Amino acid sequence: MASAAVRNRAAQPLKRLQAAAVCQARVTNGYAMNEIDFIELLLKEASAYVKAKYAGRTRLHVQEKNGANDLLTEVDLAVQNQMVERISSAYPSDVIVAEEQGLDARPANAPKRCWIIDPIDGTQNFLRGLFPAFGITVAFAADGALRAGGVSMPITQDLFLAERNNGAARNGQQVRVSALSDMSRARAEVDFSHPKHRDQTLNVMADVIRRTGQIRCYSSAVVALCSIACGDSEAFTHVGLKPWDYAAGQLIVEEAGGRTSRLDGSPLGLFDGKRGVLATNGAVHDAFLTALGNHSPGGTASPNGSPEASAESESSGVSET
Repeated sequence: MASAAVRNRAAQPLKRLQAAAVCQARVTNGYAMNEIDFIELLLKEASAYVKAKYAGRTRLHVQEKNGANDLLTEVDLAVQNQMVERISSAYPSDVIVAEEQGLDARPANAPKRCWIIDPIDGTQNFLRGLFPAFGITVAFAADGALRAGGVSMPITQDLFLAERNNGAARNGQQVRVSALSDMSRARAEVDFSHPKHRDQTLNVMADVIRRTGQIRCYSSAVVALCSIACGDSEAFTHVGLKPWDYAAGQLIVEEAGGRTSRLDGSPLGLFDGKRGVLATNGAVHDAFLTALGNHSPGGTASPNGSPEASAESESSGVSET
């Protein structure tokens, strides 16, 4: 549970959407505006706030969630609270799944309409400032299938949006995955996870690490996934992750021509309770599956999302960035 100091700071209102935008969000199709347009509004509003807070990040209230490497800030809470408020107002019957404040339970059945939120994916990067590799992410799913998603990277001012069957874009320009098909020349992110899960990660990813041309670790799943979508890298692997870590990024990769799956090659579902994520440009996917074949953890997550079943990270499951 968030500390009183963090809760109080988070309760301070973010800058409101312009009145015209709020009105527009309530008049389309008897519901609200088109989901992808609504996601864009949510992300633009949150980005301005997060960018301002990043400049003063050393003064933020921070607390540990599940250890020293899994952190929660007043900014995470404020962004999530604002998005939940916006969505609940515009779509009062919709289900919301989010990382913080008790909204992280996996639905027993796929909701008819569901929003998935990660207020800051890469909180360690946000706080430490080593490089601005973090993002705000929102996705919308209908009957368990992703329909729209977006990722905002406030410091680089990049906005990625994707809608099922309508492609993916970065700042309004269509993006496509790379065509590189040689694993020995590929660039891949392997998230090395929280220290207590690192042996498992190193075992599962051993052949990937040996065979891939370049290995990176951004410690933000959405940054890694968007880098695949725009052709800057070819693959991302993780032994865990929760739906909010990958939902929007998954759709962005797929709509940019890439491919996603579990580590054993089975479909990557939102609420299937399984663990392990592989996302690629498609051309190297089978090679990565082969490299993972002797080590894939498989299985399903335990009800409480324990590390043994579903490695956790604040941004990318286990990495707890």
